[in-house]
Amino acid sequence: MVDITNRKIISSKIEKGEPLKLSFKYVNEKVLMVLNSVLSRLLSKSDQIYLLNSVITILRELIINALKANAKRTFFLKTNLDINDETQYQKGMEKFKKEIVGDFDSIEGDLKRSDFYVQISFEQAPNTIKITVANNSPILSVELDRINYRIQKAIQYNDFSEAYSEIEDDTEGAGLGIVLTILLLKNMGIDARNYKIEAAGKTTVTSLTIPSILKANEITTKVKEHILDEIDGIPTFPENILQLQRLCHDPDSSMDHIVKRLKIDPALSSDVIKLSNSAGIVPGKRIEDIKTAVVTIGLKNLDAILVASNARRILNERYSSFEMIWDHCNRVAFYARNIAMSLRMTGIVENVYMAGLLHDLGKIVLLATDKKLVKRIADIVNNRKITTTTMEEISIGISHSTIGALISKNWNFPEYLVEAINHHHAPYNCSPKFSDIVNIIYLANMMAGIEDRRYSYYYIDESILEKYNLLDINKFTELHNRLKSRFEPVKNT
Repeated sequence: MVDITNRKIISSKIEKGEPLKLSFKYVNEKVLMVLNSVLSRLLSKSDQIYLLNSVITILRELIINALKANAKRTFFLKTNLDINDETQYQKGMEKFKKEIVGDFDSIEGDLKRSDFYVQISFEQAPNTIKITVANNSPILSVELDRINYRIQKAIQYNDFSEAYSEIEDDTEGAGLGIVLTILLLKNMGIDARNYKIEAAGKTTVTSLTIPSILKANEITTKVKEHILDEIDGIPTFPENILQLQRLCHDPDSSMDHIVKRLKIDPALSSDVIKLSNSAGIVPGKRIEDIKTAVVTIGLKNLDAILVASNARRILNERYSSFEMIWDHCNRVAFYARNIAMSLRMTGIVENVYMAGLLHDLGKIVLLATDKKLVKRIADIVNNRKITTTTMEEISIGISHSTIGALISKNWNFPEYLVEAINHHHAPYNCSPKFSDIVNIIYLANMMAGIEDRRYSYYYIDESILEKYNLLDINKFTELHNRLKSRFEPVKNT
């Protein structure tokens, strides 16, 4: 058994292809970060890193279920109820659901003092990765029957929206987790038979086998079909914007000529001034007119702002104004620009700024298509701390990142921008030549997510933190707080 805090031994076993066993009584965010790192390394070795978000989500569900089983036994012992007596079981489950399920942390001390534990095993084979989660609280036959029924029921669903209205759970809230797991497996192309829950004496064992060769199952929904039709119908950039962009790229262009062209369109000029102020390029200085904006920000930043402004105008005119999303994008753009500057990556400062301004443009189309479904997805994401794109893919068949990437391709955006929009939630899937741009957008977006309480530091990919020397939580927090304090005055200008 390896100490879960001993990263050196963990890394060594992964590299050597040796079985790895980790044990704990309660899970915290530090433990989750270690497990995320283990999965990242294992999946990278098998060229399956693209599965990371889905597999992490499943593993967390398995851990929650194991801990919940241990918590249930601890609760029954504490309340002097016999879990094997049907009448007492029903009485105990009512109390457990009322007192513990909604406030799981309340039993943390009891679990740590108990004899119950959770053990996770990772086994590497030439053609598979096997993950096993075991807990030493024996599952009751009635519980196993109920779980197997839910699994078989979940297999019948094609997408999460189809399942959501039918999920009923009068015991512990496990129905949702099983549906999530089965649909994630289906989406990855993993047969549900590779997912097993078994009683092994006094131990409950749940296993997941990931084959090396997979054929992803594409989820098709009416919402997805509608979205794809919408993407095809979104107008392209007007000629005046394209001409202004060409002027920005022309070394012989004069500032005066560009300013003159901008003044023809007062609404565009206003957007340029507004976004120039939000960039915070000159701290403490408010830009009041279009000429000052152009001279201050430079042509590269102007090009980025022109693209962002027009993208926003097109989407807002076609759908409606989603200021919260654009405000979030402004924050991410500001953070990304300043992260790049702090890392002395001067060559990509303008690129990450543009990517930040546009990284969530796909959300506009998604919200405009089915706001109720998006709200439902957001609630589950926030409650279970899973990746938004993962939930969107099994609910709709397409994520806001993919939607944004498709739109950006139609608008002939540069490749780096398409990559950043497409992979800002899964940076390990991007083209290596754009990894710094995508990683920085990912970090900036995670910072904004931490402020919204959607994520925490321990949900950030460890390899990316290590790459940019931010593995120390204090160092990361110091950088985040500094950027946040700089942005607040800019936001209010």
